[in-house]
Amino acid sequence: MRTALASLMTFVFISTAATAAGAVEIQKSGPETFPSKHEITANLGYQTGYGGTIANPSGFKLTADYAYQFHPIVWFDLQVNNVFGFGGAGGGCIATAATNCYYSGGWGLELAGGVKLKFRTSIPLVVEVPLLIGATVLYNRECGDGGAAIAVHPGAGLKYFVTNRIGLGIQVSTAVGPGFHSTSKCHGGSYTDFYGYFDFMAGAEFLL
Repeated sequence: MRTALASLMTFVFISTAATAAGAVEIQKSGPETFPSKHEITANLGYQTGYGGTIANPSGFKLTADYAYQFHPIVWFDLQVNNVFGFGGAGGGCIATAATNCYYSGGWGLELAGGVKLKFRTSIPLVVEVPLLIGATVLYNRECGDGGAAIAVHPGAGLKYFVTNRIGLGIQVSTAVGPGFHSTSKCHGGSYTDFYGYFDFMAGAEFLL
């Protein structure tokens, strides 16, 4: 009986301690305190390309980034993302109907770096303003119109921290810059055009 009672008391003590420790992590009021200088973020959403002689990539998008705080509101930010153009190669290319091509601008792999500004509010809601410069590899495009683009990539977002270390939120951004194409079958060789997109992303941020 005593052994059973001791075991029960031990269980209750451990459970209570664990609950109390967990409660400390929950954000109930006041601004987010950033318990770490390191964070990673994962987002998914949709990108709409605009401009371009042949459409810029539009479709499902995945992003991941790492940020390091070196100032009360400024974080170094490094991001990698990929957009997957919707639709199959379901029609003839502009240059030759004998070859099938994407009509969504193809796919794009981007690596971007810069800073992210983070502004605390009176509740655990943080306003984020990433200011990045990115380089994108363009592939799976109509007419073999592969290439690359360099663009400035600003954005704005909101993150609500449900615990001290986990924030959930949304972000919108755009990118503008030149696109360089060297293998197009539709333009007789290389050419330069405008590269641009808007995206809307949702995801989670984790302070390490």
